Amino acid sequence: MTRIEELIFSYPGLDVCAADIEAAVTMLRDGYRGGGKLLTCGNGGSASDAEHIVGELMKGYLRKRPVPEEMRAKLLSSSSEDGSYLADHLQGGLPAISLVSQTSLLSAIANDTAADMVYAQQVYVYGSEGDVLIGISTSGNSMNVVRAVQVARALGIRTI
Repeated sequence: MTRIEELIFSYPGLDVCAADIEAAVTMLRDGYRGGGKLLTCGNGGSASDAEHIVGELMKGYLRKRPVPEEMRAKLLSSSSEDGSYLADHLQGGLPAISLVSQTSLLSAIANDTAADMVYAQQVYVYGSEGDVLIGISTSGNSMNVVRAVQVARALGIRTI
């Protein structure tokens, strides 16, 4: 049983969007394999979800991801006293940026440009072709999330 099948078995209501889940997984996998990163955004509870996704990807999550031996050797040689500690406590992760946690930047963009541009501006600067943007909006009408998706698509960033 695949992970997606396990998910749908545990949460049968998701069966109606199984193809969408599969497409999102494929998009993320291909993005990471191509050297891309994930950008996330949302408002309110969706902002919390965006943060949580990044938190899980940037560290080991369910399985340990120790640093590769080459990195361990670099840490040992550059920090003889703390190299082992660093190598033992760092975890491999997947590059992801939550666009909701840039408080000063968000308020500056909202004040100086427009509130609906707070995520679009960040996508424009942080994003690159091959990246993936997850924009979370329970209504589908959050203009700051919609604007981020519009900019992402113009840049060749895949969107979920």
